[in-house]
Amino acid sequence: MKPTLGSFAAAGVAALTAAAIALPAQAATELTVSTALGQKHDQSQAFFETFLAKMKEDESEVKLKYIGGPEVTPNRKQGPAMKRGLIDIIMSPTTYYSNLQPEARLTGISNVSPQEWRKNGGFDIFAEAWAKRMNAIILGWGNFYTTEQFSVWLIDKPKLSKETGLDLKGMKVRSTALYTPFFKAMGAIPKTISPAEVYTALERGVVRGLAWPEGGVAFRGWQRFIKYRILPGFFRSTTMATMNKDKFESLSKKAQDQIIAAGLHYENASGQILKKKAQIDNEKIRKEGVQDYHLPPEYAKVYIKTILGAKWADAAKRKYTVPFEVLKSKMFKEPGA
Repeated sequence: MKPTLGSFAAAGVAALTAAAIALPAQAATELTVSTALGQKHDQSQAFFETFLAKMKEDESEVKLKYIGGPEVTPNRKQGPAMKRGLIDIIMSPTTYYSNLQPEARLTGISNVSPQEWRKNGGFDIFAEAWAKRMNAIILGWGNFYTTEQFSVWLIDKPKLSKETGLDLKGMKVRSTALYTPFFKAMGAIPKTISPAEVYTALERGVVRGLAWPEGGVAFRGWQRFIKYRILPGFFRSTTMATMNKDKFESLSKKAQDQIIAAGLHYENASGQILKKKAQIDNEKIRKEGVQDYHLPPEYAKVYIKTILGAKWADAAKRKYTVPFEVLKSKMFKEPGA
């Protein structure tokens, strides 16, 4: 039978179809991920259980590769590394890169929820700032379950002050940019020490206290030295998941939508995970002798006023993407307002 044009066309389609089937599927884009806190840190675990778990549900477009924590890239170098595109996604307390991003200092002292922050325009302002200064996309502001997640922890029984609530005059304490203003207001001598070195610093008497969120104390063994957790608590988590903007924009729309959805899942679900882990940690340290020291009401009021006042006064000295009062209105509600 003489071949026809139609038979040639049919044969061509069949050949192309067979070739397409034979070709391997396009490999998913691999993104590197790092955490500024150790892999076993409660906040890292909450990140793994939310963001990473959500992304693993569909790896057709994007596949994440966790490259480690501060043991691989020091915590204060992860922000700059993400900015330059050396790491694609990081989970980090924003205070670790506040030298590059002034707005980062406002996350911990905020008393609005992430949900309200997104509704009142605060997220849009921050997104613009992170894009300009960090070359980054904000994926999620996680680990939030209260505005009283942090405490001052001391080796020695606390001294009270009518002026500042807590008297830390002359005491050397482990600090970061988040805590230094109020530590100085209370008369303490702040020392910048990485979390991994705090145990040795406490053991050798280099510091007599520190500020730290609840959770992760027993894991580090600090309760062998610390005996008092000062209450009431203050501040909320500063930790955000962020991604290099250039890398994000290079991905397909489907991949971008998937990453944004995973970021929101981290933001909305990580707090309850962290809360449960913190409760377990609190039970362990109480059994080993750490006491909750509740400041008398009149001192507690002055204490919180000192902490918030010192932090917002310090924040007002910085230059921001938008006027400071606009930023403050999106991040902070006056107590009782």
